[in-house]
Amino acid sequence: MSSSAACTSITLVLGILLLLGVGYLWLAQVGTGIGRSLDWPSRLTALLYGVGAALTLDEFALWLRLEDVYWAREGRESIDAVILFGALLAVGTWGGRFFHALVREAARALRR
Repeated sequence: MSSSAACTSITLVLGILLLLGVGYLWLAQVGTGIGRSLDWPSRLTALLYGVGAALTLDEFALWLRLEDVYWAREGRESIDAVILFGALLAVGTWGGRFFHALVREAARALRR
């Protein structure tokens, strides 16, 4: 295994472990904003989740191919996954009001 492949594997494993760790913390209600009024646990878990997602999505092609294809043509799948994730995040962030209004108008139209 080359040093590049080892670094890639470590990055992927670290990203997955961060996602699992934050998921466990959220299941235990740490950093969810429920109960305590402290903001720093929520911000810390959100930051760690973002870092874990970034590390994991960066190595997405490795998941699919189970080999280091980062600089090969197949490595484009990692870029596509990051773009798709970013697009869904943008729709959820900036499209929330639109979808809420759309559901409200549809419900109003169905009541008539």
